[in-house]
Amino acid sequence: MNPIRLLYNVLLAIANFLYSLRRKGLDCIVLPIGGPYPELPPPRIRLPFPFNRLQFHPSATTLEDMRIVMEKIGSDPRVRTVVLRFDSLAAGPAALHSLRRMLLDLRDKDKRLVAWLPGADTWDYYLASACDEIILPPPGRLSMLGLRIEATFLKDALELVGVKADLESIGEYKTSADTFRRTTMTEPYREMMDAILDSYCDEIVAAIAKGRGLEPAQVRETIDRMPMLPDEALEAGLIDAVLYEDELPAHVRPPKKEGEKAAPLCAWNDVAHWLHDPIKRPTRQFVGVVSIQGMIVPGESRRTPIPLPLPIQTAQAGAKTITHMLRRAEVDKRIAAVILAIDSPGGSPLASDLICREVRRLRASKPVVVLMGEYAASGGYYIAALANRIVARPTTLTGSIGIWGGKFTLGGLYDKLGINRETLQRGAMAGIYSDVTPFSEAERAWIRRDMGETYAQFKALVAEGREMTEEQVEEIARGRVWSGAQAREIGLADELGDFDTALALAKELAGFKRSQDVPAAQIPLPRHLIMPQPFPVPGEAWTELLGILQSLARERVWAMAPWVIQVRV
Repeated sequence: MNPIRLLYNVLLAIANFLYSLRRKGLDCIVLPIGGPYPELPPPRIRLPFPFNRLQFHPSATTLEDMRIVMEKIGSDPRVRTVVLRFDSLAAGPAALHSLRRMLLDLRDKDKRLVAWLPGADTWDYYLASACDEIILPPPGRLSMLGLRIEATFLKDALELVGVKADLESIGEYKTSADTFRRTTMTEPYREMMDAILDSYCDEIVAAIAKGRGLEPAQVRETIDRMPMLPDEALEAGLIDAVLYEDELPAHVRPPKKEGEKAAPLCAWNDVAHWLHDPIKRPTRQFVGVVSIQGMIVPGESRRTPIPLPLPIQTAQAGAKTITHMLRRAEVDKRIAAVILAIDSPGGSPLASDLICREVRRLRASKPVVVLMGEYAASGGYYIAALANRIVARPTTLTGSIGIWGGKFTLGGLYDKLGINRETLQRGAMAGIYSDVTPFSEAERAWIRRDMGETYAQFKALVAEGREMTEEQVEEIARGRVWSGAQAREIGLADELGDFDTALALAKELAGFKRSQDVPAAQIPLPRHLIMPQPFPVPGEAWTELLGILQSLARERVWAMAPWVIQVRV
């Protein structure tokens, strides 16, 4: 063992012994559950002074943080009961699936889990059903109403102001452009959304039925009778008690003597440092993690200065930034394998292809495992396709193998505003992207051909990575979005799981045993430009990276999923 690691473990053992002297208050702790729970903290974007001293985005507890918390709780025998206090839980279905697995692992370690919720919607209850007990306060409500998808169509609204969406798409399920060019759902759009709702409902119903010891049919019937008052939920067997928060101590840790006051519960922040830190014997190598969050764009990764209350991606995964991180992983001999944590609805095909090129290079020397988050669709799947293994959550939205693009014509708006524009041009196609007139027949034919070429390249890449024929890919492509559970059935994903699943696969592919302690660490942004090395596969020609990437505003073709789809409760 490394002498430094040995010394660290000795000091850790001494600290754990000192911590073990403290017993009071550790048998029952209160752990807050709230926030969005991103997979990993976003990479720190380097800003010039003094902006690098400012924290525009408040730090949120990540799933990585929660894994550490659960590990400490699960490995300390003094902790017997954990009260999960729900408050403003804003995590998506994929993150909730990971949290639920963590709670089930805690129960397997003989920890009693009690969920206290001021009120519960469908996703809140989905997570809480992993606990031994569920408690609501008297004024709380159980609003497990089911799921609902709302699609917005803006064609008529745009025409009121003289704007027309002149957009084309490849694949009848590639419905991203439908928001602007249609007034209602097409039948393929409706079929796709119904299938996603069914997949989500199956996951929720199965989880709740298993957690509460009910039949799936009972759960579906109960959902149709929502919302419920606490007493009704108690009678239906959906909760175990109706208590205010101050009544929890007497419930979870009743006094030993009659008339004795129950001891107060201890907050996690007050006792976290008293818990044991597991002693580990990690290898010299580690698994690198590259996080790809938000819309995929050319250039640098960036985020909006402040969170915006708009249905847009606040984070953008820049091809230049991601490729340099992958090159760093390629040349670092300490990195045995790489996990790509993708949470993206796609974006620029050019940027996606540049990142995919680096994945191909990296895979030639080190195993690559993709972990899908809430989304890994369209351009997000383009990047994932060549990985050695793909892990999805049951509720991940993925696939969307298709292309769309075009322009918005503003000629009608200019007329309404009294703006007259006259143009002169040289070249038959010089006005192809003009915002004054729609596409001519020749221009539209070129747009369709361009998108067709990109779509064919996309399908060929998926066929190669997933070991399918292009005919098989066409059957599941055509722009269709799939849930993670569906993706596994049709071959777009290998396993359902979370970060631990991806880490176990990465270790196995790198030649380690799954039980070995191989740490995982995020690969930081490189400080300097890293040029690509010669391609590691013998006999294959090396191609240079494009010198100047087009700006996002000039992108005309998109490998972008309909990420504005929101599954509501």
